[in-house]
Amino acid sequence: MIPRPSEPVIADVNSSIMSPLAQPPVVEGDRLAQLPPTPLSWRLVILTAIVCVAGLAFLSQSWIGLRGQALAGVFFFFGLVAAFSVNLRIVPYRTILWGMALQLVLAILILKVPIVHSGFEAVGGVVRKFIGFSDEGAKFVFGNLSDARPGDKGGTWSVLFPTGYAFQFAFVALPPILFISAFFSLLFYWGILQHCIRFLSRIMVHLMGTSGAETLSVSANVFMGQTEAPLIVKPYVPRMTNSELFVLMASGMAHISGGMMVVYINYGADPVAVLTTCVMACPCSLYLSKLFFPETITPETSGTVNAPLQKADFVNSIDAIASGTSDGLKLALNIGAMLIVFTAFVAMADALLSGIKPALLMLKVPALWLSSWPDNLSLGTVFGWCFSPAAFLMGIESNDVHKVGSLLGSKLAINEHFAYLQMKDWKKIPEFMSERSYQLTAFALTGFANFASVGIQLGGIGSMAPNRRKDLARLGGRALFVGFVATLLNAAIAGVLL
Repeated sequence: MIPRPSEPVIADVNSSIMSPLAQPPVVEGDRLAQLPPTPLSWRLVILTAIVCVAGLAFLSQSWIGLRGQALAGVFFFFGLVAAFSVNLRIVPYRTILWGMALQLVLAILILKVPIVHSGFEAVGGVVRKFIGFSDEGAKFVFGNLSDARPGDKGGTWSVLFPTGYAFQFAFVALPPILFISAFFSLLFYWGILQHCIRFLSRIMVHLMGTSGAETLSVSANVFMGQTEAPLIVKPYVPRMTNSELFVLMASGMAHISGGMMVVYINYGADPVAVLTTCVMACPCSLYLSKLFFPETITPETSGTVNAPLQKADFVNSIDAIASGTSDGLKLALNIGAMLIVFTAFVAMADALLSGIKPALLMLKVPALWLSSWPDNLSLGTVFGWCFSPAAFLMGIESNDVHKVGSLLGSKLAINEHFAYLQMKDWKKIPEFMSERSYQLTAFALTGFANFASVGIQLGGIGSMAPNRRKDLARLGGRALFVGFVATLLNAAIAGVLL
């Protein structure tokens, strides 16, 4: 292996063969500079093969069933990342095989072994109990405004609105973020969080042969957000290889933080699905990242977990709780503000799209030409068209494919909060979607893979390593691609097992 220089120097990659998705920054001395990229013919063969698999699954869906659809999706989503890999010649197959094995074993244990499944259901009950604790605080501050129960179940606020009652998001959904943020800060101060992270990372480093720094960060994503998890390995971030940086970013996209688990469960998402996909995303995001952007240099922490345990700089437990509360407040306000703005943009887009057909009719375009054009075209309809194939390959039944596809599009283009709130409203409608579709959708939506996250990571991780901001900017879109596919792959594996 060629030794890595202490200060990475970025060189431009000029290859007409490499796809736009697979043009990484190259560190001087990196073997990617000398090795030819994945041949175009390889990419075309892989893409042709997975399209054929998807097509056969669609044509034979009545015979293979929903599990067969999901199995085809497993091959499709994995092949999609492989088709755009920087260089398939140097992919670490030990990492890929062990990562897939870990992901599958975790899924089988949680979804098919009764005692483990019951354990995760119990954890979901604990999460709901935590929401109850935060509800008590919200009730003290907001009074009846925090009571989201419907009138027939003793609700004190909803009875004022016999028709048109709307869920009071600001007073019910946001307060748990404050409490959970403070709680995780306390665990971090006590050192419990760091030891849990190190335990997970030791298993993956030993089996998958990845570097200690990147594995620690991936493990931290189970509990921490996409900009907080890299803090665990902050001293190493400036000197990481580009492949390690890519793992940091893609894993952050494929996971959510512990606080967000609580929020999504509070939105009505299946607790077992949310918890399961977060655990499965650990090996999944790691091996997909190495498939897309394989390591070409020996990392500083190769094969070890030598990174010192990050210590909290809080004075005491009270300081940790206060600091966590302040961080939670910033996050809650940010979420509320983003939902206001993005919902407004969606409404504006819907208005523009729904006005296209009337405008064309006013311009004397023959109505016969527009007979197949929807009368009320919306962004959700467009998303449904674009992402229906992905929903089908997750193992979603035909009646729900377009609906789930619209949620996937909303998650990617807007954020997962918007998509989860849409699903929350749908759950109020009897038999709108099947329970299986709701479960698999929770697998696919649980992740930070949206366009806004690219900027969030650039600001968060870039502040830890200003000398790598160019690398982060160049890798951002590719990390979003891999992180989004990782959530779909988790959902497809669940679709095979459920």
